[in-house]
Order: sequence, then structure tokens, then C-alpha cells
Amino acid sequence: MYKSDVQNSAVSADQYLAICQFIYRETDLLDCRDWHQWLDLFTEDGLYWAPAAPEQLDGLNHVSLIFDDTLLRRVRVARYETPYAFSLQPFPRSSHLVSNIIVESDTASEIVVTARFIMAEYQRENPIFYAGSYRYCLIKKDGSFKIREKKAELINCDGPLPSSHIYF
Repeated sequence: MYKSDVQNSAVSADQYLAICQFIYRETDLLDCRDWHQWLDLFTEDGLYWAPAAPEQLDGLNHVSLIFDDTLLRRVRVARYETPYAFSLQPFPRSSHLVSNIIVESDTASEIVVTARFIMAEYQRENPIFYAGSYRYCLIKKDGSFKIREKKAELINCDGPLPSSHIYF
């Protein structure tokens, strides 16, 4: 990070570092399959959303690739943990790379952050790559953050996609 980046951002260098570490940790939990720790990063009304079209305005009135509230995230994690989900055998491995983290806004209670990502998924000798951008609405909580909303916008969301078995 360059000094000018910090001067132009809405937060201090220490706060920016804390935000980056939180986002890196969040994707690391996905890659390590630490599902319950990952679930704990969200607020009780938290939402994970992957639109099915560029510039999609919402997930309620349009079809989405993923539109998971707390209950659906828990259901998905329960499916990940059962040995009877044969499409998940062997369980896919993933690696998330996150960069270009930008603080878009900072208020007393919420920080909006954007980032770019590449995610590689590997299962049954089949590598699959996804790329796009994240938009996080983070709630400040006890010296850290909680995710109120995470939006994963794939660059090819409206094209043919293989079935992803894990979160982007």
C-alpha cells in the first residue's frame, strides 16, 4: 500500500490494514473449509449474494446464482458436512486471491469495501476459475467487523458457468 492510497482513503492506515486482514481471513476460512467460523463472520441478518446478470439491482426480484440469508448459509454448510452429498465427493478444494481493496465509504457504524478476486476450484481433476469483484458492507463490532452483506459479482455471471460447489 502506498502512502498516497491511505491519504485518499476514508480510513487510517491501521483501519485499512484491519479491513484487509478481515477480508483475507474471510476467504482463508472458505479455503480451509472452516465453515462455522465463516458463518460467524456474518451478522444475524447477513446476506451473501452472487447476481446472475451484470448490474442486477437486487436478488429478491431477479434470479441469482446465490442469494443466501443466514438460514440458507447454514443449510448449505450442513450439506457440505454430510458424507451423503455425492456431488461433493471428493470435496472440492479452493484458493481465493483478493486484491485491489478499496474503502468506498466509512460511517460511524458501517464500512463499504470493494475488492477484486480470482478463485480457483479443483475437484476430480477439473480446475475451474472464477473472477470478479466483491462488495462488502461491514458493520463495526467490538473492535472488528461483521459482514452485513457480501456481494460477489462474477465477470461472466451471465454466461455459461459450471456448477460451483463452494462459495466464490
